[in-house]
Amino acid sequence: MEKTDDEIALFGGNRTGKTHCGCFADAIHLTGLYPDWWPGRRFERPISMWVATDTAKNTRDILQEKFCGQPGMEQKYGTGMIPGDLLVRRTVKHGLADAFESVFVRHVSGGLSTLQFKSYDQGREAFQGTRQDRIHLDEEPKLEIYAECNMRLMSTVPGEKNGTLILTETPLLGVSDLMITFMPDLSPEPDAAPTESWDLEEEEAVVDE
Repeated sequence: MEKTDDEIALFGGNRTGKTHCGCFADAIHLTGLYPDWWPGRRFERPISMWVATDTAKNTRDILQEKFCGQPGMEQKYGTGMIPGDLLVRRTVKHGLADAFESVFVRHVSGGLSTLQFKSYDQGREAFQGTRQDRIHLDEEPKLEIYAECNMRLMSTVPGEKNGTLILTETPLLGVSDLMITFMPDLSPEPDAAPTESWDLEEEEAVVDE
């Protein structure tokens, strides 16, 4: 459950609403506009967040559209999951028309949350750097990118919670090592030790039910 787990995964078929569900949760964390029924974790302050998928074009056409409205149509800006009156400022991504690098979102506490758009084709190095409160990976990344994202979410302050990572994925390539970390029963060798790649990640991943 999002209230207690640092890592959450939603696996399902194409066009079943996985990305939509993940982006809805992202939007309420960015704004602090939690519905009364929300059972998960709540941020009482502005947050820093990354969202990413396989290519920069797909990040623009899928994730940016979910949050901000249809790319390339100024009249549609502010018609996504983030209310238009809470979108304070945006920066553009160079090299790709109508793509945003980041948007700044008014949080109910009064400050600004930061949402940055990334893509796996930028490589692992693009996921180094600053600590994040939340990261949403849409479709499965390479293990090195997933592990780097987990590092960005680790708290270095005693008593402070780690950030949260959500993975929304259609397992087009079948059962992967990453899927097995969430659902060990899928392993062809249930008692086998974790693969060497996953020695980097010591925390147990728990699937969101």
